[in-house]
Amino acid sequence: MPDKQQTESRHGVMVCINGHGVLITGTAGIGKSSLALELLMQGHQLVADDVVELTRTERNLTASSPSMLKGLLHTRELGTINVQQQFGQHAVLDSSPVHYQLKLSATLSGNTTLEANYADATILQKPIQTLCLSMMNPASISSRLLVWLDLQQTTNNGKQTLMRRQQQQMSQ
Repeated sequence: MPDKQQTESRHGVMVCINGHGVLITGTAGIGKSSLALELLMQGHQLVADDVVELTRTERNLTASSPSMLKGLLHTRELGTINVQQQFGQHAVLDSSPVHYQLKLSATLSGNTTLEANYADATILQKPIQTLCLSMMNPASISSRLLVWLDLQQTTNNGKQTLMRRQQQQMSQ
């Protein structure tokens, strides 16, 4: 029996970073496309800018670009960029699975815990781990995103290390 498909279009940018599909969301003008430009400069790939077409089957959530916008990136300062001409054919993908969502915010998070500032969101009823980053932090968005993606693939858990050290200190 074939998978039942659901589709939806969202405002955002879809990139592929080291094989991980990341849907970048946030209010208009916050810097989604500028972040995509920085990621392209680092050798990552663009799937869609401005309008992201999402398709959900039973097992997968996939993002693509409407054909009219495919391979184009619009930033407020630089205008519309033909990504394939600027960065090469490898810089544009037809589609990508959605593994994570990055939500950009204009304000600093009130997060004071040792946990990363992430939440679980759903897109077309599929759970997607979502990282929330502020534009107000002096560290670049791309640097913070790349570190977070690396942390998702490793057992590097700074919180557990700190808790273990606290327990050792208290038992002395």
